[in-house]
Amino acid sequence: MMEIGSLKVLYTCILLILVLNYSSSVIGGTIKVSVSHKYWRLLADSKPRPNENIKLIFVIKNNDTQVSNLEQKFKQVSDPVHADYGNFLTYDEIHQQLLSETTKNGKIVETWLKKHNMSHITSTAHKEFLIVQSSVRLIEQLLQTTFLTYQHRTKQQLTFRAKQFNLPSTVYDKIDYIDQSSELLTVSGSKIPASSESPSKHPLAVDSPSNAPNLLFLDRSGKRIEFFIQLICSNGENASDTVCPEFRGYEITLIVLSATTQQTVSLAEANCQVCYEAGASIFDACFNYNLNDDSVLCRFYISNINIQKYQQITVYVQSKFVMDGETTYSLPASQPFEQVPHVTPSLLASLYKVNMSIIKQKRLAKSRQAVVGFGQYYNLKSYKAFSQSYGKNFNIRIGKVYGEDYTNKSYDEGETTLDMEYMAAMGAGIVTDYISSKNDEVSFTPFFTKLALLESDKRNIVPLVYSISYGLDSKEAGLKIVRMNDIQFMKLGVSGKTVFVSAGDDGVSSSKGCTKRFIAVYPASSPYITSVGATQLILGDKSNCRYIPQERSKCLEEIVAYTNDLTECSITSGGGFSIYHTRPTWQKAMVQNYLSTAKKRLPPLTYFKKNNRAYPDITLLGHDYSTKEKGGKDNAFEDGTSASSPATAGLFSLINDQRLKLGLKPLGFVNPLLYQLAKTNPEAFYDIVKGKNNCNTQSVCCPYGFEAQKGYDPVTGIGSINHELLMKLLTEK
Repeated sequence: MMEIGSLKVLYTCILLILVLNYSSSVIGGTIKVSVSHKYWRLLADSKPRPNENIKLIFVIKNNDTQVSNLEQKFKQVSDPVHADYGNFLTYDEIHQQLLSETTKNGKIVETWLKKHNMSHITSTAHKEFLIVQSSVRLIEQLLQTTFLTYQHRTKQQLTFRAKQFNLPSTVYDKIDYIDQSSELLTVSGSKIPASSESPSKHPLAVDSPSNAPNLLFLDRSGKRIEFFIQLICSNGENASDTVCPEFRGYEITLIVLSATTQQTVSLAEANCQVCYEAGASIFDACFNYNLNDDSVLCRFYISNINIQKYQQITVYVQSKFVMDGETTYSLPASQPFEQVPHVTPSLLASLYKVNMSIIKQKRLAKSRQAVVGFGQYYNLKSYKAFSQSYGKNFNIRIGKVYGEDYTNKSYDEGETTLDMEYMAAMGAGIVTDYISSKNDEVSFTPFFTKLALLESDKRNIVPLVYSISYGLDSKEAGLKIVRMNDIQFMKLGVSGKTVFVSAGDDGVSSSKGCTKRFIAVYPASSPYITSVGATQLILGDKSNCRYIPQERSKCLEEIVAYTNDLTECSITSGGGFSIYHTRPTWQKAMVQNYLSTAKKRLPPLTYFKKNNRAYPDITLLGHDYSTKEKGGKDNAFEDGTSASSPATAGLFSLINDQRLKLGLKPLGFVNPLLYQLAKTNPEAFYDIVKGKNNCNTQSVCCPYGFEAQKGYDPVTGIGSINHELLMKLLTEK
């Protein structure tokens, strides 16, 4: 995610994850894993230094029968009508009672590692993860492989990749996977949201041969509008290395209802700069909008504009040229928009009926929550600035940071900042930890390893609620990786943890365009987590009104967050059906009702597996979140399910805290309970009935997608939450 000065950045939330993609086959008693090098180029003289230390994580294989028992226990402790409901187990008890074979396998692999001079081994309490630190030379000997040095095409960063590795037959069936935390063996692949890390051209950007200015971005607030425009010369060519000699400024026309006003922006006021030598704000904008280094970007404001919220305005921009003493104007670029309120914790509290008296209560020490992040800079100053600006009534409490490399200031901070600010604010007073993995080529193994290490030390207060704003294409991840991670998510549920995951920001497609089969984002499509979609606010009709103090007398309505120019929402909420997981019992009736009532509005059945797990489960506002970044120096406004997920997680943390105060068990895996409440107490949810998820973050709208409708739908789930009522229902003894 990129931030551009005070520019309103409509981030496509949840960072993109590089996909783990490999195939394996047993050959002559060894396991051989082939690794692709997509997006990397082999460097000359590519052998890494033999004495350079690297770190590997050996993931120990679980016994299939025991995993089935774990899944059965997961279902029982999560089912509100089962006698075993809420009888959670500790990690120790899970491994003693359900996964004892994992510990045995781990001991075998650990013995083998030590036999091969791998003396520096850190293991989790149950030998499920073995962390080995050693030299390249010793690891090469151990795995019978050769490491090569590669360079990522978008980073000046060296990394190691092994073309293949071999394990002896005595241990190959004891190891499920080998991961790393030093740019080694995690395979790079194509990027998929939950959220978009790579900077991309804003939906307002146009590729046109005409001489109309390239209107990249409008930020409107109060009585001014900020413009970012790529300069196009009179002949229709992009300005290169210098401002076009004939360019004299811009003519701006605003049409509000029937009134028309015009303003002239002079050449000096247009503030046009060549990207490679521009100041910080314009330089960052050039990068964010994928402009060439020699492009020219103009940034300026027009003021004294009375912009009423939810009032449609159309902006026309023309370039002014003077050639041979004659003045001419370019073709116009136009953009309609409506001013919508920026989202703050206070607005969310009003919209979802959060009781402010509960917000101000003291919390129990064991009421802890965590954001899971990958390859991001952790900027504590940003959170403090956010707390001062937006969180004064929300008692933001930042806790511990686990992991490595989160102090690297060359990393982006956007995702972590967004997640931490809103999980901490909406879970007011609850300590919010950050669990970081070093690289942004993510498997979830480093997170699960860190969690297992936390659980093994009884002095730790392990978080009960988690938010994950990351995901990948299920198909590219592969069934092996999905199943391996699902086991860990089941362990979280069995131990009483609640996990919320962003549903994705490209609808049913990918950020690259339409696909012949819909993309199923993982882990959002897993049946072992709670998947969260995103909405946006518009002026509603009288049949479906919501009123909040921040927008008095205005009838507001939540609709699906989808890419559109009018509200400048830059993402489309993900949703659909898993490609691997059959439909869980707790959602069968509601999903079947959706399939039966949607009928002709359903996409062709070749695009999705109608009998599988549907997602998301719930939804929350995900457009125009106010954040503080760069230590509070910059204001940013972000979109995405990676905004709605941490905010939702924080709100459920409040419910967890109240339950613990009353002597009740934590919520644990909450989906069966939510779907039951949607049936017995539908007023606990706001049904979202408008919108579709057929578009992506690049403003490409595909022929098919899923539509919101009354009741459950695979765009908004069972709806957004009435927190006040949920609090009452979920804290009753």
